[in-house]
Amino acid sequence: MTTRRRWLGRLLALCGVVPLAQPDDVAGRRQFTMTARKFQFDPEIIDVRRNDIVRLTITSADIDHSFTIDAYRIQKRIPAGGSVTLEFRADEVGRFPFYCSMRIDPGCEDMSGELIVR
Repeated sequence: MTTRRRWLGRLLALCGVVPLAQPDDVAGRRQFTMTARKFQFDPEIIDVRRNDIVRLTITSADIDHSFTIDAYRIQKRIPAGGSVTLEFRADEVGRFPFYCSMRIDPGCEDMSGELIVR
């Protein structure tokens, strides 16, 4: 950091002004590609850090499916043979189950995975 930037930062702090976050301070971005097929998600585990921006592209290899994470209030339908992309900030630490909420086939009930936010 240059002397000029440090001086400006100190001056703004003395005035009570909070500078905008620098690009280095921005939360990470994580991208995942997932396949939904009878009766599993691949991968079954998504592992991220708190405040990561998660971009997830899910493709259905067969019938209609959905991707649901109750804790994050996410529910997306994936059409048969199609894809959907969603993006969210992983702002809660913990282990969160995700699942298919469709009931096209009894096997849909067993279709699940886990979002791990560290």
